[in-house]
Order: sequence, then C-alpha cells, then structure tokens
Amino acid sequence: MFLLMTMKPCLTFFVPYFQTPMDITVAERCRINHLATSVIALSQGIPFFHSGDEILRSKSLDRDSYNSGDWFNRLDFTYNSNNWGVGLPPQEKNEKNWPLIKPRLADPSFKPQKIDILATVDNFLNLLRIRYSSPLFRLRTANAIQQRVRFHNTGPSLVYGVIVMSIEDGHDGFPGLSQLDPIYSFIVVVVNVSPKEVSFVSPSLQSRSLRLHPLQVISSDDLVKSSKYEASSGCFVVPQRTTAVFVEPRKM
Repeated sequence: MFLLMTMKPCLTFFVPYFQTPMDITVAERCRINHLATSVIALSQGIPFFHSGDEILRSKSLDRDSYNSGDWFNRLDFTYNSNNWGVGLPPQEKNEKNWPLIKPRLADPSFKPQKIDILATVDNFLNLLRIRYSSPLFRLRTANAIQQRVRFHNTGPSLVYGVIVMSIEDGHDGFPGLSQLDPIYSFIVVVVNVSPKEVSFVSPSLQSRSLRLHPLQVISSDDLVKSSKYEASSGCFVVPQRTTAVFVEPRKM
C-alpha cells in the first residue's frame, strides 16, 4: 500500500461527514479517522501525516484553509478541543457546501471530547510502535517491495471493503530472500473499512503460526483485540472499521 491521504491546506481526516450518515456516533467517526491513519502508518514508503491527524484536528470543514488564519487552522495540544464547530468556513472556497456544512457544525453530537482525542493519540502512537516493530514495514527499495509484499483479496471473488496485505521475510524454505527481521518472518495486515465484522479466507495463508500483534493484544482498543486467525482454514476475522496486524514469530 502506498498512499498520500491528507495534505495542507485541504480537509483533514476528521471530516467524514459528507460521506457518512448523520446519525453515527462521534466514537464511530473517531474510529474512521483512526482507520484511515492506520492505512498510511502501515504502508510502504515514507508516511505523510497531516499535522494534527493524531489529535482529530478539524478545520470546521474548511476545504482550503490556506488564507483562513489561526481561527480555522488552530492546533490544540492541550487536547481540550479539536477545533470542530468554531464557525462557518469562509465563503470563497466553501459556499457551495454550506447547506451540508451548517447542520453538521451546529450539531453538538459531532464534536469529540477530550477523552476521544486522548484515545486517538494513544491509538496513533500504537500504530507508530507497530510500524517500527519490524523493518518489513519499511522496505527500502522497489525491488524489495515487489519481492516481499502481496495482496490477497483480489479478483472477482473479493470481499468488498477489505484489504489483505502480507509481507514475507527470508527464512528456511524460502531461498533467495534475505532475512531483515530477527523477530518476525511473516506479517499479514487486514484492513476492514466496512461497518460490520468480516471473515476472509485465503488458502495461500493457511497453516501459518500467525497471531495478533503483541501491541494490539494489549491495546486500549477492545475491538481490535477480538481479531482472530484460524490456521487450519486460513480464515481471518476482523471487527468493523478495524486494522488488524498478524505476525508470525521467527522460529528460534
């Protein structure tokens, strides 16, 4: 996966409002934010994070805040506010969306609280720890990526809303591939963007010694901790709007 998701001065991650139902909870909106961030954090290449992604930063739906000043571009590192609902964004670049923007900014249920922001910071840091737990997430050449990275949910029978990526390291029985990671020999990342739990079966991923990443096992996110892998069938079960990382410890 190679992605660039947000950039200054465009909309921030914390704007899944034009595309999502009005009646979902702020916790679900925060989860969507974290899900999007996880795709960047666990992709190959240098991750590009928009300043404030980790604190649910909002510009109150200003689609181009280059000339909007600190009022809309504010970053609050006290974590008391993510700057949502501070006013109707400027007319020049936003007027055509005002009918959609106004009711959303006026609805207090859309605004995350400090507890939501702190949970997002914790989840973001956890993603960075996972990324740096293995050099397989940071392959240095295009050739290394082509040799080691595979996508499994493809073709006419694919499960919609799910990305399944594996990264292979050198080990006994795999000649020609050097060993980069002293801890893990194989990694599978499953991204479920759908609002329901999904099961994905891959014969090519059967009979492996995969387990949920240790950092996700102790995560504050109870949903990700319920992710499962069944070796006999090659079946992964991942909860709604969740990115689960499965690792195969190297045999010592």
